Amino acid sequence: MDKQAATHTLSSTAPYTLFIADVHLQPDFSDPINQAFMRFLKEEAPLAQALYILGDLFEMWVGDDVGLELYAPVIEQFAQLSQAGLPIYLQYGNRDFLMRHEFWKASGIQKLKEPYAITLHGHSLLLMHGDTLCTDDKEYQKMRRILRNPVVTWSFLHLPQHKRLQIGQNMREKSKKYSSNKAENIMDVSNKAVTALFKRYPDVTHLIHGHTHRPAHHALTIEEQTKHRWVLGDWRPQSKILKVSTEGLTLLSYPFDV
Repeated sequence: MDKQAATHTLSSTAPYTLFIADVHLQPDFSDPINQAFMRFLKEEAPLAQALYILGDLFEMWVGDDVGLELYAPVIEQFAQLSQAGLPIYLQYGNRDFLMRHEFWKASGIQKLKEPYAITLHGHSLLLMHGDTLCTDDKEYQKMRRILRNPVVTWSFLHLPQHKRLQIGQNMREKSKKYSSNKAENIMDVSNKAVTALFKRYPDVTHLIHGHTHRPAHHALTIEEQTKHRWVLGDWRPQSKILKVSTEGLTLLSYPFDV
């Protein structure tokens, strides 16, 4: 039986897998977000069978040469977990889609395509970051196509480090202003897009995504079948993470309330 949002520890008699998104790790590693996430990697992640990160792990990633140095502590922790046998999977987000070979090699993380269909613990799941579902935001979708163009990404990654950092910082500031001036319903996922996605993957029961920073469990009926959309939370440093086991799917608050 699927369970809705809850707050408790991860203790369980059944093996489980964890899903997170929108950590937005900050360049300043003393930031509370970074500290909470490091605790999560050290104390909670090793207890899971696998960890899936559905985009926007980093606030910005302007190239492996910069990112591997800027986020060295967390990269090292990922490597240790991977070497210890924990499978870690990652999808690109809208803030950090420029990770390349050196990142995957240094961290031990495995890259996932989007969307990604998988069956875990008896549940059929579809994984994605979620920004492509926000189809009502025409300006964002246009900018996304431009930024993901291979010519644009190649050109950007060949700029000097200081120039990439400057552009990255400017884009962070513009994103904040853009979000504050945009109607909330436009920045949320489109019900039409969600329905179309489920129809493309008729065997999938659960859609898991992030991006919107609106953690929730939505049940919907599509062609007389009950489907579930699970939205992961961003880290401020509180978050909503998803635990999947044979016992069901459960949204958990992290850090956990005592």
